[in-house]
Amino acid sequence: MTSQPLYNIPKGSILKLDGRELMVSVREESGYAVRCLDSGECFSLTVERVDDAIRERDCEVIKPADAEKRYALLEYTGGIERVEQFPEETQRIVQGRLALVLAQDALREEGEKLTQRSMDKAGKHRRLVLERADRIAPGFNFLRTRRGGKLAAGFDVPQGRTLASYHDVYHRFDRNPVVLADRDHKKGRREPRLWDWQERFISFVLDCWLVPQKPKLADLYAQAKEEFHRSPQEIAQCISFPTITTIRSRIKAISEVVRVIGRGGKRHATNVKGPGSTDVRALAFGEKFETDQCLLSIFTSGDGVVRAKVIDPKQAPQELADNEVRRCWLHLIIDVATREVLGWVISETADADHTKALLRMATRDKTKEKVRYGCKQEPVPPVRLGLSLADNGTATRNADVYASQLGMGMSVMTARAYQPLDKQVVERVFGTLQWQVLNTLPGYTGSRPGELAGYDPKNSAKLSHDQLYGIITRYFIDEYPFRPHRGTGMNGATPRQKREEAQKRYGAIEAPSQRDRCLHLGAKVIATTTSDGVRAFNIPFNSSQLVRFDDGKSKRVTVHLDPDDLRKVYVTAEGVEEVMEAELSMTVFKDQSLEEAIEIMEAASRSNPTLRELHDRHLREARARRARDSGFFPDSRDPSSYPTLAQLEARASELLQVETRPAAYIGATSAPGQLMSRGRASGVVPARPVPVRLRPNRHPHRRLPGQAHLRRSPLDRRM
Repeated sequence: MTSQPLYNIPKGSILKLDGRELMVSVREESGYAVRCLDSGECFSLTVERVDDAIRERDCEVIKPADAEKRYALLEYTGGIERVEQFPEETQRIVQGRLALVLAQDALREEGEKLTQRSMDKAGKHRRLVLERADRIAPGFNFLRTRRGGKLAAGFDVPQGRTLASYHDVYHRFDRNPVVLADRDHKKGRREPRLWDWQERFISFVLDCWLVPQKPKLADLYAQAKEEFHRSPQEIAQCISFPTITTIRSRIKAISEVVRVIGRGGKRHATNVKGPGSTDVRALAFGEKFETDQCLLSIFTSGDGVVRAKVIDPKQAPQELADNEVRRCWLHLIIDVATREVLGWVISETADADHTKALLRMATRDKTKEKVRYGCKQEPVPPVRLGLSLADNGTATRNADVYASQLGMGMSVMTARAYQPLDKQVVERVFGTLQWQVLNTLPGYTGSRPGELAGYDPKNSAKLSHDQLYGIITRYFIDEYPFRPHRGTGMNGATPRQKREEAQKRYGAIEAPSQRDRCLHLGAKVIATTTSDGVRAFNIPFNSSQLVRFDDGKSKRVTVHLDPDDLRKVYVTAEGVEEVMEAELSMTVFKDQSLEEAIEIMEAASRSNPTLRELHDRHLREARARRARDSGFFPDSRDPSSYPTLAQLEARASELLQVETRPAAYIGATSAPGQLMSRGRASGVVPARPVPVRLRPNRHPHRRLPGQAHLRRSPLDRRM
């Protein structure tokens, strides 16, 4: 059964569907045979497909008559079909001429016969036309009335012939006022000014210039003239090459996007000239967050004095010294739905440890930073993080960070390399921080090398690392959450307002797990248990559960410690399924972080070195006096008061002598049972048997005389 179309679409109509212009070639039984005007592809569309697209406002139908009218209009105006495409001055001229045309229509409807001569300056209808036009558009002052004794500037009204032409062309193009504008842009020479080979030469130079190597145009132009091939007929024309000024004019006429793509590459052009993204990527607070690092454009120092010191990389501390002049890395994590900054850390390098510290800051309370740096407003609360989005830098793309995020129940998404649009929310914050905070501080380096030619940022550095962190903290707590945000989905609301709205609409936020923070984001220490528990970073922890596991024996365990909260640690051991808990035994560190606790212990040992040396001298003197008074130690100057080392060695050598069997018998002895025999040689066994020369035995089965009595001792067998 043939379906009847709902809309009238004649042959030759143009359908703007799915971003393409499709011309209807044939009306078929089942639909329409169309041809794409861009690619030339031919295919069929069903009637239902076209009707549904028109009903849903996804398809626009341009009939052949409308297309012809539009083509004629564009041909007449030079490609302009709306008054809004003109500059404001031209728009005002079009509006004044439209008022004159409408005045003519009104007078003709009243029965007036207007001619070109009657609308001239001396014509009888000119005054009527101007009065009616002034009544329609009084702001143009067609009558040039006097104001304050001076002739006011009015609209320049042409002669009757021009007024009649305005009326005719206006009605010829279906009352479209765009045809009333001057067509000065169409004036000039119609034929091309350059020969074909000159145009080819310009294209040849431009193609060689639009390359990522970014060659200089002057040298390129000189070499291109030598390499460009011309036929004998073209050489015979005696026409020179186009000048470099002409080529520069052509370059200026090229689109900026085309120039950036050609000389900077597609990836660079996408970053600097891309249209951006307008999708709302998260709705609930904590649903999705972005993480990134940036080398801050500012030098920090303790007092602004530039110093140089040779240090040992193995012994140098990882923490930044107060007088160390350097640029710091800023690690930042931001919520996508509300644009609230969840955490910020400055460091010397961008590595996995600081990324984990950043995740810990996002999942803990930040009241300590508020009190320490004097913030007035409440910081963002801790939240359970959902989807993580970061680039493939070494600080975020590593096994340690991925394992910690997956252990915390997060989903990990990796952004593409050199694609800032993948995480545009956090990228934008770095620029905002630089232009609103850093560029007014001493030590600012500029946004690019050589931007501040007359300014030395190193010698101007006055802020310490802690002072810079305090400025950034106050900005992210007191200022940034209360600034109107114009990003996608924010609609001018502040981040704090957006977070409150998200909580009302999607419910309360999810609380982070403190146990998971300690196990997956904390520090791990291999330690041995003692009767007092276990020590991590020289800080004692103990619990009844740990004592039962210890059972009076030293055992090797792994201590999981939260550097931001030392009140509790988790202990795991090989072969033990249960994760044990241990409480802080030294309550002086209860309100301290790990870094603060270590600083306290280090300060106790390295503070006031002069006083420490004096105390060491007092300690040595007291020890020496106690040793003398005890009488235990003899006088080292009297050798007889204690055994010397040589005497002890001699006594030890005597103890080391071991009895051994002699190598042979020293004298003759008697055989068993012959001790009391009187015979001279009866039973006597010599110390060493005398070798006896035997004659050869021709009968091997017979024994020679005395052969049975010749035996060798065991020692002789070995010889």
